[in-house]
Amino acid sequence: MTPTLSRSSPLGRLAPLRRVPFWAQALALCALFGVAGVAVLDDYGMALDEDTQRKIAIANADYIATGGVDGRYGLYNSDYRYYGVAFEMPLLLIERALGLQDTRHIYLTRHLLAHLFFIAGGFACGMLAYRTLGSRWVALLAMLMFLLHPRLYGHSFVNTKDIPFATLFVIALYLAHRAIRRGTLGAFLICGIGVGLAINLRPFALILLPMIPAMLAPDFWQASGRGERRRILIAGATFLAAALGAVYIIHPYYWENPLRFIETILVVSRHPYLATNLFMGEIYLADAVPWNYIPVWFAITAPPAALSLGAIGCAAVCWQAIAHPLAALSDRETRFRILLLGCFALPIVVVIALQSNFNNHWRQMYFLWAPFCLLAAVGLRAIANIHLEGGIWKVGALLPGWVRGGGLRRTLAYGVAGVGVITTLTAMAALHPYEYVYFNALTDTKTPGALGKRHDMDQGSLAHRQMLEYLLARYPADTLRVWNPDQTMMILPQKDRERILISRNLNSADYHIPYGHRRNTPTDSMLHSVKAYGSVFGYILAPKNAAAYADVEANGKLLTRADFDIYIHNGDLYYLNADCDPAAANSTVWVFLHIFPAEPADLPAGVRDRGFENLDFRLDTHAAFFDGKCIHRQPLPDYPIARIRTGQNVAALGGAEWRVDVNMAARAAASVVYDGILAGDYGAPVAQSRFDVYMRDNGLTYLRYPCAPDDTDAHFFLHIFPAAPAALPADGREFGFANLDFQFADHGANIGGKCVIERELPDYAIERIRTGQFVSGGGEVWRAEIVLGE
Repeated sequence: MTPTLSRSSPLGRLAPLRRVPFWAQALALCALFGVAGVAVLDDYGMALDEDTQRKIAIANADYIATGGVDGRYGLYNSDYRYYGVAFEMPLLLIERALGLQDTRHIYLTRHLLAHLFFIAGGFACGMLAYRTLGSRWVALLAMLMFLLHPRLYGHSFVNTKDIPFATLFVIALYLAHRAIRRGTLGAFLICGIGVGLAINLRPFALILLPMIPAMLAPDFWQASGRGERRRILIAGATFLAAALGAVYIIHPYYWENPLRFIETILVVSRHPYLATNLFMGEIYLADAVPWNYIPVWFAITAPPAALSLGAIGCAAVCWQAIAHPLAALSDRETRFRILLLGCFALPIVVVIALQSNFNNHWRQMYFLWAPFCLLAAVGLRAIANIHLEGGIWKVGALLPGWVRGGGLRRTLAYGVAGVGVITTLTAMAALHPYEYVYFNALTDTKTPGALGKRHDMDQGSLAHRQMLEYLLARYPADTLRVWNPDQTMMILPQKDRERILISRNLNSADYHIPYGHRRNTPTDSMLHSVKAYGSVFGYILAPKNAAAYADVEANGKLLTRADFDIYIHNGDLYYLNADCDPAAANSTVWVFLHIFPAEPADLPAGVRDRGFENLDFRLDTHAAFFDGKCIHRQPLPDYPIARIRTGQNVAALGGAEWRVDVNMAARAAASVVYDGILAGDYGAPVAQSRFDVYMRDNGLTYLRYPCAPDDTDAHFFLHIFPAAPAALPADGREFGFANLDFQFADHGANIGGKCVIERELPDYAIERIRTGQFVSGGGEVWRAEIVLGE
């Protein structure tokens, strides 16, 4: 029986509103939300998986159109086959019916339709609360609690799987209540179709398959005759057949083999994509979250007033079921409240028991919010109906009649709930358009930065859009090379999209927009950020490449010059090129880098046989490209290095192959020799040709400046003629000289464009020295004769 309010009570003065049907009032509230949704529609970014969700529908549409032949995205060649299209397919059909081509128009339309569907879920929640509790105010507050959950509201524009499932779940509950009240086959048929649609989106809706027929069991046992029992059995069978039939019909992957439904449940229930989760200050893989993951996330992100009322409602339903079990089973409305409690509590128990995988807070469990709001409505109604009679409430006899009749209690109860709605709405307005990062006072929202160190915030990286818009506004004339906005740019106007180049190479981007937030944020290089509760959850890292290039060029030690200038700086090897081929940024070009240790035993065991450590890298994925320049940093092993060999084959780009060998030991010795030559310690050259040749003590020194790669590519010959032929080793006596030919890489070093070679001479008396360079099969490049004695 619907309670009446005294016209002298505050709520009683609104009694004329009762002449308006509740469904009309609920529709009016939905219209207000719809207008607000249109007003803020273009404020939101795009979730990381929105484009993937759309491709799931395209894959299924291609499958249907081709009769099983894989289309653009291949239904059977990816995980697309496991995900239902009960919501995605209508979105795709509307997109094609409207002829939408521009990605901005496509995704804004999807956002609008998704949000309107979420509002429809609020309408179903309000209607169900009204049908079960009979109070307009309670029903409207339940409807507001559903629609004003900050996380669900923020995701309602961009999340086309979890939010639509939450909506279909509450619609299925409404249809179940309607079918149970009416008892007609048509009502159970419609209810079954609604449940089948929900199952298509998420397997969690399977809990409704046994629960709804279970609601009919007490009616079956209380039925007065065989005909009535037959009618109930047929109703339950109709529901099950309609639900399973809908699951089969609207999922193309099942058409060839209905048993694939079991395969889908096993795959989807385990969430094969194993991302990491920041939860209570620790990082967990999706398949290793603690048992309290869902309860804690649910508790710390729900508006406090709704959370309190829901807890009271759960307690009230439990008390009814325990204190008066027979009465609870015989009353349909009480049974339905137990069903709501089961729809809320049972999934939590199941996922804890099965240790299910979870990514990105509790979004896969958003469907829990609708039954919880209905339980909160039960709690609100329970508070409003407390009797002020007897016991400690005898003082109630002194109060006015409308107060003793419940007017004040209802006014206070609804007022407290209304204040909760207003405070939630205020918090959402303050966070907009980041409502989805809402947290309540059950976690630390006061200490700046505390939330970001304990919990994931912007898991969908929706703030990427605002980061791009900041860059576009700050640099209105530039083309921006950005790493990691993924498909976020699809929702921007075309003129803005044309200015953004998506870089798949972190090092070649001008600006870095990282995914989400993981405890440690590099604030020293942060160009722009957005915060909630003092915690950064979206930011842009300022470009560092130009500064790094200048630092290495000014302070690094130049090893050699080739197509790249190669430096050592702070223990790392750097490749610098001031005129980098633009094609290299988008081409697969390998640079080989071989490190030879001073002691072979220092090499990792697996590579000791070949004598060097291979650190080859791809230029396009490891170098940073900016302003026509490129720079690559390569950390060096921590063992002593004897030689570095590096180079590149760029013939595919129309360039030439280059190669350099840097003898680290020779370089150290050559540096000392060169300083001695400059100081005059070596005197005048004893020979001058392509290289100047110096002698000091028992050593021969070669010097060329400036020195190009061609100067060191040719082989060096060094023939020593002794004063006494008998001094020669036996293997050299046939020729009359000792052959000490060598390659530059073995004994020389390029120091800032100055090539220096140091060779030790034999300790016997030398008559003359013949030296120079030659090319195999091409003759001598240069020759010098040094006569030391008669």
